[in-house]
Amino acid sequence: MAKIPVGATIARAYRFAFGDFLKILGVIWFAAALSWIPGLLWRHKLMALMSARDPSAMAQTLPIMLPTQIVAFVVLSMMLIGVARLALGLHRGPAWFYFSLGKPVWRLVGSYLLIFAAAVLGYLAFLLSVLLLGAVVALLAKAIQGAIAGIVAGILAIAGILAVLGGFIYCAVRLSFLLPPVVAAEEPGFALGRAWGLGKGNFWRMLVVIIAVLGPFAVLELAFLIYWMHGLPAFNPAQPAAFQAAMDARMAATMQMSFRYWYVTYPLGLAVLAIFYGANAGAQCFAWQALTQTAESDPVPGH
Repeated sequence: MAKIPVGATIARAYRFAFGDFLKILGVIWFAAALSWIPGLLWRHKLMALMSARDPSAMAQTLPIMLPTQIVAFVVLSMMLIGVARLALGLHRGPAWFYFSLGKPVWRLVGSYLLIFAAAVLGYLAFLLSVLLLGAVVALLAKAIQGAIAGIVAGILAIAGILAVLGGFIYCAVRLSFLLPPVVAAEEPGFALGRAWGLGKGNFWRMLVVIIAVLGPFAVLELAFLIYWMHGLPAFNPAQPAAFQAAMDARMAATMQMSFRYWYVTYPLGLAVLAIFYGANAGAQCFAWQALTQTAESDPVPGH
């Protein structure tokens, strides 16, 4: 059974992200611009809605926001395919521009929709299991009196939650990690089934790679959140409205600054996206090649 080389995968992922940074920018900039245009066009309306906090007014934006989110989802899938094809050495056309709505994009969109449907069904199954667990705990409470019933109920509840969470993580990793390169390489058959099969025996290796690649971005986001919340009043359960008002004011000020200095925030965001998608796609594509090709093949073409 083929195994993913964890250290080499992580190294090649960052090597691709930084070494081919300009090429990745050329692939994603147009797709990113398409996803950002609605926010720029409707920035004043969005800020007004945030300030008003009127649910009925927010509902009025659904005819506009829903199609926008659908288009953004397709554009994101196109971006993922483009970067994956670049990592696999399959990108054709100019290095500074990429736009494609071919079969791989729609295949990836369909695969993600199937994953979403499976997640919804899993959530419903989780709710059902909670109800069944509650019934079991109630029966135990009748059979066992005193503190023991509470201890048993607590253990069952924790075990059930951990089992569901573990199952969700396992399925998400097995289904999604190798999916982009499977689709970008246009492998025949059912893409999710192929991604699942390739990942057999590699769950922990894939999980370590994901943590190593996404971890730094999570740390940066947490640091930014801490900085962003600095100076806000402490949350007081007796006065939640005051804390919410302060949060709304800070969010409105942040959005205003982001739109005012768009020539700084948008290029910076694009650079972060390029590194993020480059490292992620590099890890996925090298892992896919390690599992499907001989050891002598070059994991990331040109490197």
